[in-house]
Formats: sequence, C-alpha cells, structure tokens
Amino acid sequence: MTTLPDTIPARTNLERELVRIWEQVLGRAPIGIQDDFFDLGGSSVQAANIFARIEESFQRRLPVSVILGAPTIEQLGAALLPGKSWDQKAYVVPIQTKGQKPALYCVGGGAAWRTVSEHLGPGQPVFSIGLEPEAIEHIKDAYPMEALARHMVSALCRKQPKGPYYLCGYCQDGIFAYEVARQLAFYGHEVGLLALIEARNPSPHFRVRTVNGLRRNAIRLGFQFHQLYQLFRTGEFPRYLRARRGELKRFLLRMSSGVSPRFQFRARQSGRIDLQEFLYLQASFSKLKPLSCPTAIFRCADWPILSAGDPYFGWRELLNGPSEIHEVPGIHDEVFHEPNVRVLAEKLRNCLRNACRGETPACHEVMNTV
Repeated sequence: MTTLPDTIPARTNLERELVRIWEQVLGRAPIGIQDDFFDLGGSSVQAANIFARIEESFQRRLPVSVILGAPTIEQLGAALLPGKSWDQKAYVVPIQTKGQKPALYCVGGGAAWRTVSEHLGPGQPVFSIGLEPEAIEHIKDAYPMEALARHMVSALCRKQPKGPYYLCGYCQDGIFAYEVARQLAFYGHEVGLLALIEARNPSPHFRVRTVNGLRRNAIRLGFQFHQLYQLFRTGEFPRYLRARRGELKRFLLRMSSGVSPRFQFRARQSGRIDLQEFLYLQASFSKLKPLSCPTAIFRCADWPILSAGDPYFGWRELLNGPSEIHEVPGIHDEVFHEPNVRVLAEKLRNCLRNACRGETPACHEVMNTV
C-alpha cells in the first residue's frame, strides 16, 4: 500500500493497529496518524465500532467521547498509553480550543456542535460536556437528573474553576444545561449566558404535560397527514411502518415510564434503557427549580411541534433573569444543517458578544426573528 505525500504513516505497533482498525471501519485507505476522524467522514456509529474493536485489541475500554478530544490516530494512541485514567462519569472535551473569547460549553450533542463551532469562527473556544454510559449504573439518588448534572458541574469546574460560564443545550440536553447552570449559580458561580436551543418543555405538572402533549400531537398530525397520504398512494406505507417499529417501542417505553417511575427503574436495571433514553426520561419528568441568569431561547420557525405553540417552550415561569427569544429557519432535526446552522451560529455569536459586554435585554421583551 502506498501512502500519499501528505499522509503521515504509523510509527509504532500501537499506531499501526489503530490505522488498521480505522481503515476497516471507515472503508478507506490510506489513513495517516494525523488525519481527523470527522474530516474523514466518520459518524457516531463508526466511532462506537472503532472503540469496540479497540477494546478487543488492547483490552482497554475507552469512552466513545474520547474521539471528540482525540480525533486523530496520533492523539488516540496517546490516550491508550499506560497511566491514563477514564474513570470519571462526566467529561469536558474540546471542539475548538483556539481564541481569546470566553469558552462556550455545550451540554450533550457531542460532534453535532462542530458545525456550530465552525460558523462561530476561529476566535471562539467551544467545548462539549457529556456523560459516560456507565454513569446511570451508579445513580441511586432520589433525583437522578440533579445527580447526573452534578457530575457535569464537577467536570466543568475542573476544566474552568471560575466563571462566568457560558452554556448551551439542544432538545433534551437543554434541560441538563439548565440544571448545570442552576447548580453553578447555587454554588456562587456566575453564569454569563444560558442558550436553550429547541429545548424540551420542562413543566413537571401532569396537566400542563397533558395539554402540551395534545397540542403537539395535533400539530404533528397536520404535518404528517399529507406525508402518510402520499405513502398510501405510492404503496410505501408497509415499509414506512417497518422503519418506525423501533420508534414505536421507544414510545411505549416512554409512556410506561411516565405512568410508573418504578417501571422506569426496573427497565434501567434490566438494561432496557440506554444512556440517551434514560436522559430523555429524566429530562421529561424532572422537577426544575427557578434560575436567575441571562437566557436566550432559540426556536425553529418551521417546527412548532416541540414548543406546542409557546414561544418560551414552557420556560417562562422558571426564568427569573433577563431572557430573549430568537427564531432560526428550518425544523427541529435540521437545526445543525446548512443553511439553518449558519443563522443559528450568527445569532448565538451575537448573544455571546452581548453577554460578555453585559448587554442583556430586559426580561421577556426581545423577539429576534429570522
């Protein structure tokens, strides 16, 4: 096999084994030790496959999150050297380290924030905060979501001991970002900005959840009716139904967990709930406490399902500090895709700049549309 002039070959047996694994999983060659996993088109599924093979070859179990901070074979090889410890239940890994601006910490989402970071520019440091899959195995707290957020807060404070902190979260991770911000404020740290992007409705009240659920379902039916009609006309409905079988199982699990917290606990103990599903359930049924810090809420102009018609997504009663609303184009699942992500990053950059200058709007008065 010949290598390209700009492809740096492996230097050690460890790196050669990693090259072999990457080339098999990614289906391309040659791969150099300084080639970036994401630039090579790597996905989260392929990352999980790579780390499973690493565990088999090296008898070392590394969290998949390592790929965010060590996206090259050279860096990953260094992480496999003796003396490295990955026993922490939460992590902070860099997405973009250059720049003199205050760092933006993205709760959850992992590699999805790379596209946002690219549009924020080279002067904006961006880091990802996440949980290891093993974290839920040790949670015996009466309030699991708060316990998980404490792990994130500890990891964040190890990375940056003093505020102000600038945080953001998307979808269900928005609720965890909120709780991280609340705990930071509780311990006396300054939170410069909390950005909630299409964040799930946080209301713990059964009546509010029920009303919002009915509204979302009514809106969703309106969006999907035409799609289903076309599927019936073209004869594609049976295949569509098979593709949605997994979603139906998750829906039934979520419904059962919502009715009975004991069922949720038993399902977690039996291994039927993975980390993402567990975080979804905790985000759905956790009781949040009020927070006073500058907050920016981002919503998709073409996707009212998640908000159930409320521009504040149900956060209004919890936000005691200055807050503002921004609209971005597109739908919920495509907020990190072009051209939507470009608009999102531009508005987020403005929010960060204003927050750093102390220029926060009056509470509940700013509406910034597309």
